[in-house]
Amino acid sequence: MVGTLILWGCIIWMVPLMYVLLRNEAKWKKNIVVGATLPYEARQDPEVEEVLRRYRRQLGWSCLAMLALVVPCLFIPRFSVQFIVWSFWIILAMILPQIPFVLTNKALRRIKEERGWHKRSSARTVSDLTAAAIPMKWLSPWWFLPPLALSLVPLALDRELWALWLVDAALVVLCYAGYRWLFRLRAEVVDENTELTVALTRLRRYNWGKTWLWIAWATGFFNLGLCLTLEWFWGAMAVTLVYGVVVVVAAIGIEFRVRRAQERLTADSGKEFYVDEDDCWIWGMFYYNPYDKRLIVNNRTGVNTTFNMARRGAQIFMGAMALILLAMPLVGVWLMHEEAIPVELTVTETAVVARHSGTEYEVPLADIESAELLTERPESSRVAGTAMESVSKGRYKNDEWGRFTCCLDPRTEPWLLLRTTEGEIWLFGDSDSAATQAAYAAVEAAR
Repeated sequence: MVGTLILWGCIIWMVPLMYVLLRNEAKWKKNIVVGATLPYEARQDPEVEEVLRRYRRQLGWSCLAMLALVVPCLFIPRFSVQFIVWSFWIILAMILPQIPFVLTNKALRRIKEERGWHKRSSARTVSDLTAAAIPMKWLSPWWFLPPLALSLVPLALDRELWALWLVDAALVVLCYAGYRWLFRLRAEVVDENTELTVALTRLRRYNWGKTWLWIAWATGFFNLGLCLTLEWFWGAMAVTLVYGVVVVVAAIGIEFRVRRAQERLTADSGKEFYVDEDDCWIWGMFYYNPYDKRLIVNNRTGVNTTFNMARRGAQIFMGAMALILLAMPLVGVWLMHEEAIPVELTVTETAVVARHSGTEYEVPLADIESAELLTERPESSRVAGTAMESVSKGRYKNDEWGRFTCCLDPRTEPWLLLRTTEGEIWLFGDSDSAATQAAYAAVEAAR
């Protein structure tokens, strides 16, 4: 049950987060509400207000429905089936709350046409040369070096998991790359007020750097903290949880700070001239502008960026992401296959061999210092590998042995404990207990 709670706890927060973000779209920022650009007079229009009230209700019910679906899912017995349901839930959770947004955006655009508020655009981008000429003061790379150094410390403390530490360190490098090369220099043009454009542009630029710096430092501390608590399962879980909370809270906090500022700065905009780029935004969500040669563009509100879906690179990337998302349930099918395959333990003329699915572990008989049959397994936690009801394989650890390699069926005792002359520890166990006992007898006879 603990594994189930951890599995769902990793993603269930997505729904309330999406609710808060999407509900905020119903607030006027830069003359935009729920992805539709409307004039100032629309803010007091009764039909527009009713559409927005309906949007909030629909959004709330869709998010509550997704949370309610989790309750019966908690009682699914098999992990593989649980994972399949979990994968489908993620896909549904990403789509269902967006449906009220799309429907509301269409309703607002219909009202926009009926009221004659639609400003026909050529789909070409709008810019303000004065604001765009504001010199960009980039953060020095030195701000990103301390978190990078922190993330590299584990390489000196634990070289066995060097690949993991290097991946986390690479994330810090990617934070600087994301800050430096994903930002778009296009100014935040709302209307003819150049001072407002300058203020909005500086607001986004400053908070863009702040976001990436927060993530870089959090990642550096996370890598070090994970290394120091790796031998303690709940400590490592706590470090991971704190890291996730810090990154999400910091990023969302900065996002909403920018949105509130945009809302405040543009509270009186839209009375006369205002920029209307709705023709470039499909459903108010996806940017599609063949006249814009850029691959990445700023979102119209907040601090984030998005892709220009008119570019081939964006289409390939988004298509690949969609395929990966849709393929997630297939991982559950593979896990069902893993659960169904028994663990096999055999002794050849030269080695003890444990097999499961495509994984094979081999211990030469000449290297075995001692062999022992266990009827009880000490409490252990996984470092890297598989931990399911029918199979445990990979690297594990406990207080008594430290780190060891295992390949066994947890449901079937006894288990064969092997110690080698080089100090390595191996724990094997066939899905058939008789095969494990036979393997032990063969090892004893060969020694």
